[in-house]
Amino acid sequence: MPVDRATVARAFVLLMAERMADPMVVAVARCLDPQHAGPVLWQKVDYHGSLTSRHGSYWVSAIHAHADPFGETPELRYDLCEMRGVVPVPVVKNVRRVSITPLPEYRTMG
Repeated sequence: MPVDRATVARAFVLLMAERMADPMVVAVARCLDPQHAGPVLWQKVDYHGSLTSRHGSYWVSAIHAHADPFGETPELRYDLCEMRGVVPVPVVKNVRRVSITPLPEYRTMG
């Protein structure tokens, strides 16, 4: 049974992260697996955060892990963009997970 490239990539990222046992790497790797966390890169999300003028559907263009100085689980933040043709245009940055709802749509890059 053929397996798509994204599934294989996620599996290898998860294996590498677990092997390294770095909590930040594990948190980032888990964010790439939709079964464990929030949206993945180039997944469409609904933004409903504090910038009400920006509410709407956007693509996740970046995921950042912010370390906690006391060793707690890193906090993930998301950069969102809209596409103008093939050009991603940043719309809102540093969005918390509670401010977005993942949608079942993904953008293929290639």
